[in-house]
Amino acid sequence: MSASASPTPPALRPWQRLAVRLAAVFVLVTLATVGVVGALVHQRQSREVEDTVGTQLLNIARVSALLVDPAAHAEAARAGRADAPAYRRVIKALAAVREETLLTTPMRTLAGYDRATRRARIVVTTADDERPGETVSVGPEAADAVAWTFEDGVARYTGIYRTRGGRRISAFAPVLDARGRAAAVLQVDYPVDFYSDRLRELDTTIALGSLAGVLLSIFLAVVFARRLTRPVVALTAAAGRVAAGDLTQSLAVTSRDEVGHLTHAFNAMVDGLRQREIIRNAFGRYVSPEVARAVLESPGGLALGGRKREISVLMSDLRGYTRFAEHGDPAGVMAVLNDYLGRMADIVIAHGGTINEFIGDAIFAVYGAPIEHADHAERAAATALAMQRAMDALNESNAARGRPSFEMGIGINTGEAVVGNIGSEQRTKYAVVGAAVNLAARVESCTVGGQMKGLDTPVALYELRGLGGRWAQHRDAVVPNGRDVSLPLVGWIVDDKQVRRESFAGRVRRVAGRQLEVELETSLPPLTNVRLRLTWPDLGRVSGDLWGKVTTDAAGRVRIHVTSVDPADAAVLDGMGAAGAASEAS
Repeated sequence: MSASASPTPPALRPWQRLAVRLAAVFVLVTLATVGVVGALVHQRQSREVEDTVGTQLLNIARVSALLVDPAAHAEAARAGRADAPAYRRVIKALAAVREETLLTTPMRTLAGYDRATRRARIVVTTADDERPGETVSVGPEAADAVAWTFEDGVARYTGIYRTRGGRRISAFAPVLDARGRAAAVLQVDYPVDFYSDRLRELDTTIALGSLAGVLLSIFLAVVFARRLTRPVVALTAAAGRVAAGDLTQSLAVTSRDEVGHLTHAFNAMVDGLRQREIIRNAFGRYVSPEVARAVLESPGGLALGGRKREISVLMSDLRGYTRFAEHGDPAGVMAVLNDYLGRMADIVIAHGGTINEFIGDAIFAVYGAPIEHADHAERAAATALAMQRAMDALNESNAARGRPSFEMGIGINTGEAVVGNIGSEQRTKYAVVGAAVNLAARVESCTVGGQMKGLDTPVALYELRGLGGRWAQHRDAVVPNGRDVSLPLVGWIVDDKQVRRESFAGRVRRVAGRQLEVELETSLPPLTNVRLRLTWPDLGRVSGDLWGKVTTDAAGRVRIHVTSVDPADAAVLDGMGAAGAASEAS
């Protein structure tokens, strides 16, 4: 249903207006945003405090450990007394560091750490309430750091953890013995309550910013509420899916405000796109405009299924294109193919045919289905004649561009076949199935370049040269110039695209364009496919492969029509024809 067909919605009540609804939404969104940002800032600042204090404390621990005389420390450990001279030397070094760095917390060295019990023995300490030789417990937050420092001799620090004296960070550095091993670990602690006060100040600032954000959101809600709406998000998402090709979208109209009107318009737009999609699918599946119109006018035109109908099938194929495609430049190969298919497709459509499929350089066209034409056989025949004339013009254009010339074989057959749509709801193809199609393909395979053959029950083949009636036209047979020659020949029979190993020999007696009159040692029936190699006496070399088909076998000579030849050998054959024409003219 279109928007214009809908009744005029009643006036909106205050609580139905978007301005009122979005005011609350803006406040909540702003609070959530400021809260998330504040939490992230707080977390990041806390990490920065931890990293900054930890790094500074680690440097103090490293310097202090380096200032401790390993020998004096070892002697103090053996003495185990605070009044030992070695003990006092170590204490003096640590006191100098504390004074220099303004460190207020005590320092101590630990030895004999037991990882299982997390207990260690104090060797030297600056704390008044600790004595050398006492056993202390290491908190779980610092246990790994102490153990790893003893194991690998690498200084490290902990994260912020809570003790009885408040929140702290500890750093540990190894005191190395004469062998370079960690004989003890120097521990330095630092309280972070001062930095916690700064974090609380930051939290206060974030709270004030949140309040300012709420006030700002209220202002923005009043000013811009009519331009912002939650249903617009749903419309945007649905429009994106439609752009991606999903035309099943249909939004429910859940409000009676401006967005409700927009939703009506959106649904009407999707309905129009569905109709355009049907047209697009029809033109994509059917080449003929008549077919497209027939499908659009019939509600069941795209339904799967089929029925039996008498039709005419046209099969065409280029001779020699496969070799050109194998050896030619890819861009040139595609240019030749597209030019050829484009011209031939226009001819098929102009005669009311439907191009069922392109198979490489081959064309499969159907007449009489899906549009019924009483004269479908005449249409197919007229198409064949027009295609051969177009092929002549196309070869002239190709020659002017330096491209090779090609010959085209066309097979036509009329008979019953099953026609209809096959496939699935997502991908449908108009198919033609039956013996009539297979016979048309076999007829086409029996043709040589420039020929058109039709089928008349049961298997008699005829070469089409002209047509009367509405589609009247005629194509004269081209008689190429000939020349008597004597060229040694060796050949092989091609059976179902497989070349037999057994060869046969003979001699070419006359060349006329692509027609060879050959004397052979063995007899070859008409329509036999062969591969030949000729000897060019004047050139002193053997030709490449010439592919052809036997057309007649009479009077001791076989006529072979060459269907594929490489450019060098084609030039030799054309030269012989030109020489023969000059000889006849003289």
